[in-house]
Amino acid sequence: MTEKIPAGTGLTTEYFINKNTILPLLKPFIPKNRGETVVNIMKNGSSGGNNIYSEAGLAWTKFSTHKYLRYCAQCVKEDAEIYGEAYWHRLHQIPGIFVCPKHRTLIADSNILNLSLPREFNPAGKYLKEQPESFNSDIMEKLLNFSIDSYWLINHGEILGYYGKTCEIYDVLLKNKGFRYLNGSTRYGRLGSAIAEFYGEDFLDLIEAYNSGACQWCKRILNNTDKVIHPVYHLLLIRFLADSAENFFTGEHGKPPEYLPFGEPPYPCRNKICDYHLTDVIETIFVERVNGEPRATFVCPYCGMTYRRKRNTPKEQQYFGQIDITDYGWKWKQRFIELFTAKTPTYMIAKLMYCDLYTVFKFGLEYGFIPPEKLKKRRPYVPKGTKPKIISTDEQRKYYRERWLNLISANPSARRGDLYLKDSKCYVWLRANDKTWVEQNAPKPQNKGGNVNWGNRDDEYVGLLKDAAEKMRAESGKSKRITLACIARTAGIGKLYRELSSGRLPKTQAFLDDNLESAEQWHRRKILWAVKTLRENGHLNLKWLKKLVALSGDSFKRVQDFAAEAMRSIK
Repeated sequence: MTEKIPAGTGLTTEYFINKNTILPLLKPFIPKNRGETVVNIMKNGSSGGNNIYSEAGLAWTKFSTHKYLRYCAQCVKEDAEIYGEAYWHRLHQIPGIFVCPKHRTLIADSNILNLSLPREFNPAGKYLKEQPESFNSDIMEKLLNFSIDSYWLINHGEILGYYGKTCEIYDVLLKNKGFRYLNGSTRYGRLGSAIAEFYGEDFLDLIEAYNSGACQWCKRILNNTDKVIHPVYHLLLIRFLADSAENFFTGEHGKPPEYLPFGEPPYPCRNKICDYHLTDVIETIFVERVNGEPRATFVCPYCGMTYRRKRNTPKEQQYFGQIDITDYGWKWKQRFIELFTAKTPTYMIAKLMYCDLYTVFKFGLEYGFIPPEKLKKRRPYVPKGTKPKIISTDEQRKYYRERWLNLISANPSARRGDLYLKDSKCYVWLRANDKTWVEQNAPKPQNKGGNVNWGNRDDEYVGLLKDAAEKMRAESGKSKRITLACIARTAGIGKLYRELSSGRLPKTQAFLDDNLESAEQWHRRKILWAVKTLRENGHLNLKWLKKLVALSGDSFKRVQDFAAEAMRSIK
């Protein structure tokens, strides 16, 4: 159509789109790819099934379109004086527009149905209908502000960017006003409640933007950057954040505070052999997000050590805590080589270099100081959910038997204890699962019985135990129960229970059978001591007796009669 218009008039396709459609109002809220599709449809017509209302996000809007064409009486009068006739203003037909921003008067419905527009021409002179009802001053002021913002956008939207640019402004203002954290997550509940309080329920109900006391539509606006949300919602959020659409798109909003999940730079070096250990020398770090959480990489400029930290870690916590070392750095490696060259023991290198033995062996192998066969093995990594290979008992028995025989063959003069120290895992498995075989194929125990005179030892032990028993019974204060372990310890006999199990100490066993105390015998002995002690102090009564012997409940009930008899008889 526009190619038929004479050149030089300025009446281009872009001119008609910007001056006669509502695209300028929609442009700041449409993703760039969809906005370009809408412009292309307007210029060349629909093709390939594209629908301009769907692309512009208006096909499924919940906002009801006006039933009649609408007008401002002052605008009609002014148009007739200037142009000789009135015309329909595009702004007056937009949902949510109730007040003319130019004349600050209410907009009225005409008697022309919107449904009749495609079938016939309707000049703006055939309109008159009764005037709309008025609103209170607060609602009128908010409706006027909404109209002013819409009017500014419809006249300046053509020079504004698409929704990507609008989202950048949203991000700055939301962070500066405390509705968005510095890590990018938005406090939607707080934002929605603040918007509802700012506008009030009556106003939001009037323009169909209120629900349940918190404006949940703000989440749809800020989350769906690839979809189109009706401009009514955007205009409400814009006025709330920036006081006007003009200030939102053209004003200076400053920069929000920088997101620093690991505190303010500089950061400390964590290499303990570095001259700048725990000193703030790392000026910049590389931060990335892994599974939604920040992860930073730190590199010390003085020693080359590289380490990583996960999650938000404030500056005051940078000087301690777990770190993942990815590179020990040139200074650490240089010192490591010096220690190995000086033939420092591996355990001492691990201590001086603040690492484990596996790391020492790994770098020792890398630099040629340790042969590969001496590298300490770690358990292989088994992915989560992987079923481990099941080895049968017969296969394990065959493996450990062969391992044990090879160990004996390599150490023909070693005793059983020496073999155990060399391969305890093998010996323990065979003792638990193949005891008969390992006894037949192990060095015979030395000195089992040997030259010990068990008769003399039996008499010696009886004498030591008698002295120990008398000592334990004569002790002042609370007595100890005469048990095998306690009396053997008092007598100075180590591992008595093992020698008793051999059956070579019959006198010792008989003495112990007569003198070891049961729990009740021990309790009675304590009661006798407690009765004498309390009688001497003049505080003999049942309450003090129970307290002194530290018995209660069922334990005391079993010796209660004995205690009563002792209190009566002992003087």
